[in-house]
Amino acid sequence: MEGGFSPVDNNIMMTMKVLAMSAALTLSSGVAPPRASAQVGQATARVSVRVLPCLAVSGPVTVAIDLQDTPVESSLSSQARFSVRSNVPELELHVACTDLYKSGDPASPYRIPLRGPGVEITCPEGGAGDSHRALDWLPNSSAGVLPAGWTGAISEGAVFRASPGKTFRQDVIVNVSWHATDPSLPRGEYRGIVSLIGMVHP
Repeated sequence: MEGGFSPVDNNIMMTMKVLAMSAALTLSSGVAPPRASAQVGQATARVSVRVLPCLAVSGPVTVAIDLQDTPVESSLSSQARFSVRSNVPELELHVACTDLYKSGDPASPYRIPLRGPGVEITCPEGGAGDSHRALDWLPNSSAGVLPAGWTGAISEGAVFRASPGKTFRQDVIVNVSWHATDPSLPRGEYRGIVSLIGMVHP
């Protein structure tokens, strides 16, 4: 129709208005158009951890003996207790021990030597047959083990085991003896050092 719109044109315009209104409603309502499905990937990795053997032994024990309370020409005994903690069932133990020096001074001329063939180790919670051992002193074996300037000895080693199914975590008792053979030793306090040495075998 000249100078106006035909019925077909009016229908087209109405359809466009309806589509425009539908798009506006969709945007204003916050509804997002559908998306494609997300792609998910997955991988599996194997992790391997190796726990190494570990061992901790408490520090050396200083022994003090007063000769005023002990007759000369007698055996002087002392007991040292050590804390041993490990994550393995068995350990090799040694004992290093010094002679006793007056006032704990290794430069002193007054010294009381170690006595007997060796030392005794007791593990109260040890396995069968491993709770008590007597270890001999080794000859000429203290170099680099004892504190500088001190004389003494180190024992042979022995393997001690924990109770079945347990790791070695317990207190260890060491019994050591000295012999005051010199009657001219002045009275007073004599001191020595006892150390427990632990080893873990691969």
